[in-house]
Amino acid sequence: MKITILGNNGPYPSPGGACSGYLITEGDKNLLIDCGNGVLSNLQKFRRIEEIDAIILTHLHSDHMSDMMVLRYAIQIKKNRGFDINPIEVYAPNQPQEEYNRIDIPGVFNLKPITKELSLTFGDMSLSFSEMVHPVTSYAVSIASNDKKFVFSGDTSWNDNIIEFSRNADLLMLDAGLLSKDKKSDNVPHLTARECGIVAQKANAKRLLLTHFWPEDDVKNHMSEAQENFSNVDITEIMNIYDV
Repeated sequence: MKITILGNNGPYPSPGGACSGYLITEGDKNLLIDCGNGVLSNLQKFRRIEEIDAIILTHLHSDHMSDMMVLRYAIQIKKNRGFDINPIEVYAPNQPQEEYNRIDIPGVFNLKPITKELSLTFGDMSLSFSEMVHPVTSYAVSIASNDKKFVFSGDTSWNDNIIEFSRNADLLMLDAGLLSKDKKSDNVPHLTARECGIVAQKANAKRLLLTHFWPEDDVKNHMSEAQENFSNVDITEIMNIYDV
């Protein structure tokens, strides 16, 4: 599997950046995880829209799904102009209901809800999900293929589920939306970079990728915090490709 970083900011993009979006490729299968602001533009540098087999939205905050609103136009116009394009399979939490209904567009997206019990298969990739802790319903996703395991937390605050769900991951990508100095209480919606390192260490992960950065943070500080507890840490870089 390969992971291409199409966007790694939140909750808004840096100059020339993009919010959450990750292209997962294995063989001839292409999955898009999250579709925040700027992701659709970057996606097309690697794959045509018609080549996307499915979209997984970890949750329905705008920085993870706002480009779905313009993707609908792309699909609709391509169909009207005679392109051979099918509706895209989309999986997302069904809450908040208003946001879920907004992307329930027949003929454009085949929308289905994510649940804890959901399992999906695309080629050699097997997907499973675990609910996280966030102001809206949010899921982590695990993708296993050819004895390799990739786990992405989505957005979450500290919870034990992410440790067990990430157990023995070859590549673990975590929401590092905060530095420890910015965690003013336990009631925050993101992991700190230090907590990301603890999760990776406790889960016995092989490699940790940090993502979902506030645009004005110096990400070298995130790296330093995470390395306090786990040594094999990288910072996601937009447009970079990572092997699992």
